[in-house]
Amino acid sequence: MKKNFFVTTPIYYPSGNLHIGHAYTTTLADTISRYKKENGYDVFFLTGSDEHGQKIEQKAKENNLEPKQYVDQIVKGFINLWKILDIDYDRFIRTTDEDHIFAVREIFSDLLQKDLIYPSSYKGKYCISCEEFLTSEQMDENLQHLVCGNKAIDFEEETYMLRVSNFQKYLQELFKTDFLEPEARKKEMLNNFINNDLEDLSVTRVSFNWGIQIKENPKHVIYVWLDALSNYITALGYKTKDESLLKKFWSKDSEVLQIIGKEITRFHSIYWTVMLNSLGLKTPDKLLSHGWILSGDKKMSKSIGNVLDPVEIINNYSSDALRFYIINNLPTDKDGNFTNELFIESFNNNLANNIGNLISRVSNMIIKYFDGKLNKIDVSSHWLVKKGFETIKEYKKLMDSYNMSEATQVVLRLGQECNKFIEDSKPWVLEKEQKIDQLLEVLTVLQKNIIIISYLLKPILVKSYPSMIKQMGLNPNLITFENIEGDFDHEKITEKLVLFERIK
Repeated sequence: MKKNFFVTTPIYYPSGNLHIGHAYTTTLADTISRYKKENGYDVFFLTGSDEHGQKIEQKAKENNLEPKQYVDQIVKGFINLWKILDIDYDRFIRTTDEDHIFAVREIFSDLLQKDLIYPSSYKGKYCISCEEFLTSEQMDENLQHLVCGNKAIDFEEETYMLRVSNFQKYLQELFKTDFLEPEARKKEMLNNFINNDLEDLSVTRVSFNWGIQIKENPKHVIYVWLDALSNYITALGYKTKDESLLKKFWSKDSEVLQIIGKEITRFHSIYWTVMLNSLGLKTPDKLLSHGWILSGDKKMSKSIGNVLDPVEIINNYSSDALRFYIINNLPTDKDGNFTNELFIESFNNNLANNIGNLISRVSNMIIKYFDGKLNKIDVSSHWLVKKGFETIKEYKKLMDSYNMSEATQVVLRLGQECNKFIEDSKPWVLEKEQKIDQLLEVLTVLQKNIIIISYLLKPILVKSYPSMIKQMGLNPNLITFENIEGDFDHEKITEKLVLFERIK
């Protein structure tokens, strides 16, 4: 029986075009989704757009459009980016979808009936840009939000509140587990929010209209965090006649991974888990809170104006080049840097000089010395083949714990070993001295390891993978984790391709 795996990104806010930070989170989710499929899992991958709120209402008005017309235009750009970045999601949910709207109203009513939501008023410092009431720890001395840099305003209005304060002991127990990574983020949540005066959460607004009206008091629209966070279960059919996807993918029989940026960790690790507990649903198996992408020493931010356009990067270089940099060069447990210089350096060193050069040299020697096809011999006991098999095990262990950057670097090191093996064994000398048996063994060992390297990079290098494998005389669809250590019947290689041309 197949294992089940549910992976989500946050749903992104369509107040403007997506930037490299959104591509980062979504590529992480897509890569782990593709890996899990290769590993025999039945996968559901969810992404989408969070389309309600005051900022959308304002933006639509500025553009002389109705809010739905405005978000429809922006969402087309989202879907286009995921297409050119080779993001293979199962559903793109929109908070304007009818099934989501219905379910969110029902969730609100359920929590109200359980007295976990109550009418009140809320007064505090508010960031319009992030649609968030701020604590003192989230602002500098000038009342500027530390995440976006915008100044907070004084704000008070009638609202309904979620009784988060009732769940302090529950959260303290939950945070003793390893459901949230990295560890530093867990300590931050405990110290700044949970172990202090845990505050209730405002979940409705009356100062704007663009949102889901509650049944009990229609002048209230449901505020972003109850609306947006619910998407992870409404997308699976929660509160509809068909909850089969929910029962399959949000259950004890399913592994649930939610990938988020660290700036929204508070909402996912505290408010989302409180909501789930209140509804009698399981907590995600893992909440992976990745760091920021820095440009120099500053966080990339639309408000600062230093964001990179992923569409431009893809058009200039390729989707695989961007996917590779994200997975290899941006580890999730700390902030990562993205500059044009670092991007080009990584591509040239890792893909052009290491992997691409290796494949090109070996395919060329197989064509030149053996007319494109090697005779079958057993090399399974060769030290470098054993190294390849060890790499598979180490890669899988790291991917299973979502350490995608480290897993990729393990594969790259195998490529470096193979390139060194070519220099040490000197196949051109073996051919010149007519040591054909030794030459055959050397090239067979290299061919075997290139197949391993290519297959392990398949979840990242989506477009390049078929060509990488065909350069070793194989059908790319035939290789699986089950058979990769076995022997294959190779076809004749007829041409040498340059797969990763150096960027100058």
